[in-house]
Amino acid sequence: MIRQLTDDRTVNKEWLAVCHYGRKMLTCLAAYGTNYDFCRFFELESGGKHAWMMLQNSTLIISAVDDFFHDRAAHEELHYFVQMHRPFRVEGCQNLVSRILPAGYMPLRRSVFRLVPGQLSAQFDPGLVNDNPRLDDVYDILTEGFPNLTEHGLWLTDTSHMVRRGLRRCYTYDNITAATAVYDYCNRVLIGQVATRAAYRGQGYARDLLRYLAAEMEQQGKVAILYALDLRAGFYQEIGFTLLQTEQVLERLENAEPDALKKEAL
Repeated sequence: MIRQLTDDRTVNKEWLAVCHYGRKMLTCLAAYGTNYDFCRFFELESGGKHAWMMLQNSTLIISAVDDFFHDRAAHEELHYFVQMHRPFRVEGCQNLVSRILPAGYMPLRRSVFRLVPGQLSAQFDPGLVNDNPRLDDVYDILTEGFPNLTEHGLWLTDTSHMVRRGLRRCYTYDNITAATAVYDYCNRVLIGQVATRAAYRGQGYARDLLRYLAAEMEQQGKVAILYALDLRAGFYQEIGFTLLQTEQVLERLENAEPDALKKEAL
């Protein structure tokens, strides 16, 4: 059974805090609570087992400690839920996500890397790193790398709300490369939305910014991770980041991002 949550006190926050999916959900829960249509929370219960889900704009995130691998009833519930809501991407608990493949979706393999400090290039200037950039400038950079990025108004509303509450931070380097600390929860940081303007790709800007952020996070006693689809995983391996795990995500075929753009955003 899947039910929408109207009170965050029913969520097992200790369970959610143990993985990157859950920490992302906890950040959004802290920012929005359970009263917004664009960011809704659900509980999946089957045979005494529980999973928590967040449907935010076009992404469905699932977090669970319990093992649902052989739970056919839970798989069917999730399958119909995805078919009904049609999120662009489904990610999270692998013994649920990897057991369904609704019509109109394709499975993609994604790697999770830990950021590791590395040698910065001779031309890198830390003075050009902006940790409080104009959000419109960030969006301009990101749209060159992510053609399916959320519409500007939605992205700006969500990002500015999170930034004002200290739950998210955006970075740019020389207004050429952008990266976002999607959440910073209990000294665990998720870095996402890394992109470089098309005219400057392949020149090391993203590499330097990420290595700089890795060193900054390490000095603060924080562990930073990022996701990478297969087409980008080689870049993060090349610059020395540590592979923690691989996982499957589901992406809707309709309006799917072209492979070439997935590969060339850095």
